[in-house]
Amino acid sequence: MSRFAARQSIVDKNNNVFAYELLFRDSLINVFPNIDADTATVKLIETTLESRQSQTFTNRKPAFINFTLETLRKGYPLQFNKEHIIVEILETEQPDQELLAICKNLYHKGYEIALDDFIHHQQWHNFFPYIKIIKVDFRQTSPNEVLELLDHLTDHPQIQLLAEKIETQQEFNLAKNLGFELFQGYFFDKPEVMQAKAPFLDTVELSFSNLQSHKAI
Repeated sequence: MSRFAARQSIVDKNNNVFAYELLFRDSLINVFPNIDADTATVKLIETTLESRQSQTFTNRKPAFINFTLETLRKGYPLQFNKEHIIVEILETEQPDQELLAICKNLYHKGYEIALDDFIHHQQWHNFFPYIKIIKVDFRQTSPNEVLELLDHLTDHPQIQLLAEKIETQQEFNLAKNLGFELFQGYFFDKPEVMQAKAPFLDTVELSFSNLQSHKAI
């Protein structure tokens, strides 16, 4: 049975691939299907875990995978070796105490966490000690807002800023000058659909059969 996912590269200042973001697809048609975020996350995890080709999805680079609060509650990130995944928290989630506790738990287990489409808000400051990457929509965020965010990150030098939706050389240069360290967008590549087939790969610590019964974080 074939499964599908799209990947898009995330690069550093020298245009070297740092990681890939994995995006759910249900066919070779390169569009996000009409399903909810929880279902998309679960199906993408299933695809990633079941395919012997999963390492080729990311060329042995870390995989950014979006997680909803519900999938975080169920401990789905723990299905992956911590070196093989960056836990990306969707921008739709609220920075409440439950999410903070989950982030602390993942951090202490050695997982790296990214905040997606970040919009600066005071409540997120409590999360900063446990965050590795903050993704910023470069086309929706002004240079002044980026500089303001950097001011709030001076006490958290471990956090790297990732500029999303970079589409031109000029935007790439500006993002570098503003202090971004990682970059993603059509300037580098568009999402590429990958096709995979079961059975399981050996880089995953737990099998997919444990997913539904795994204890919450």
